Amino acid sequence: MNKISILPLLFAVACGDNGNNATPDAPGSTPDAPTSGAHVIRLNDNITQDTTFTADNTYVIPRLKQLFVEPGATLTIQPGTVIQGEQGSVLVITRGAKIMAEGTAQKPIVLTTSQSDGQKTRGWWGGLLVLGAAPVNVNVNSTPPSNEATFEAFTSAIPEGLFGGTNPHDNSGVIKYVRIEFAGFNFVADREFNNLTLCGIGDGTTIDYVQVHGGSDDGVEFFGGTVNVKHLVSSQNGDDGFDTDNGWEGKAQFVIVQNINPDGAIEASNGYESDNHGTATSYTAVPRTLPTVYNVTMIGNHNYTAGTSFAMVLRRGTGGHYYNHIVTGFPKGIEMRDQATKDQADAGNLFFQSSIIYGNDVNNANFPPPQASGDIDEASYFNQVAWGNRFVDPGMSPNMMSLTSPDFKPTTSSVALTGGATPPDDGFFDTTATFVGAIGDTDWTAGWTAYPQPAH
Repeated sequence: MNKISILPLLFAVACGDNGNNATPDAPGSTPDAPTSGAHVIRLNDNITQDTTFTADNTYVIPRLKQLFVEPGATLTIQPGTVIQGEQGSVLVITRGAKIMAEGTAQKPIVLTTSQSDGQKTRGWWGGLLVLGAAPVNVNVNSTPPSNEATFEAFTSAIPEGLFGGTNPHDNSGVIKYVRIEFAGFNFVADREFNNLTLCGIGDGTTIDYVQVHGGSDDGVEFFGGTVNVKHLVSSQNGDDGFDTDNGWEGKAQFVIVQNINPDGAIEASNGYESDNHGTATSYTAVPRTLPTVYNVTMIGNHNYTAGTSFAMVLRRGTGGHYYNHIVTGFPKGIEMRDQATKDQADAGNLFFQSSIIYGNDVNNANFPPPQASGDIDEASYFNQVAWGNRFVDPGMSPNMMSLTSPDFKPTTSSVALTGGATPPDDGFFDTTATFVGAIGDTDWTAGWTAYPQPAH
């Protein structure tokens, strides 16, 4: 394992001695944001061999640099390390490479902008992009058909931008106790990066305790794959909180979407946005977007009027098995679109069960009025007895709307503390989480999340 070290007076990248010099948490350490490292290292060159970023340095990705961790290389990031992106930069873990970013609650790893604290702005950089070799449906109906694709912000001239394949168990590494903030750079028109972008990632990858905050585009977006995610906070992003496309068949549990200051004036900004495929002739492409998701809290801002912001947009043939959700406060409610999506709901491949839906849309109706002849009647699905949903006040803390110190726990008298479905005992889901929403008695967000505000 190589470390990145400092060349005197140059701050360039070099390879140092072997060994992993990660240090354990100091006794009595506090969960404050990491202090910038003693040295600044500019990452001018792609990473082509096993490399370790250490917490005693701050790592800067230069302006417009697409920093690729090349196939065969593993990037290890110590707890407490800070990585800063200059304008237009992005960190890319290519297909065949790995990221081992395992922070702790006391020392989370932070990926942020190079701007000074208090001066950070949404969309300054491109965040973290991970490309894997799990199945996707992007080009399965192309001529000729293909099981891989190039990420939308890259051209075919960039081979490092390929993702997808035939290995559902592909392993891109570990992302744990990591905060990613203020990303979403618009590299190509209508082709933005997100805070965290996962393309064809396999279920051999671990993603747990991750916060994606303050981006100009989505908090997290899945382009196919089978990766599972747990303990995710998507807070105050400009576009969708949790966006799923192109055949994502993974699992998720304990997800918070705080979509209280979106930027719908630019494009529709939703809590969930789920598609199977973006092309009408391929809405039925396989693998189908068909995740299994338990224990989610989705919070919108009912007073937001600057643009479109639905609690959910389910469209383009998506499926999905969703349980134990709290969906509250969105200016527009739950929107289902197109015949291919209705077909999935009718077949039992798209449903929301044992959830609480309250205070969304005009007059708290929770569902938008019909928008065209033949429009899907969302209420007829979500109200059916078999789905077991409730339309009552979930009893959340009023501080769930706080920008700087939100409280996502339900109150002690909340009806959400009971009535949830029991998650399956499959080695991934926590079967004790029979409450509704992302948090029960224990606030798993405490100590490692942070909510810095963008400069205005």
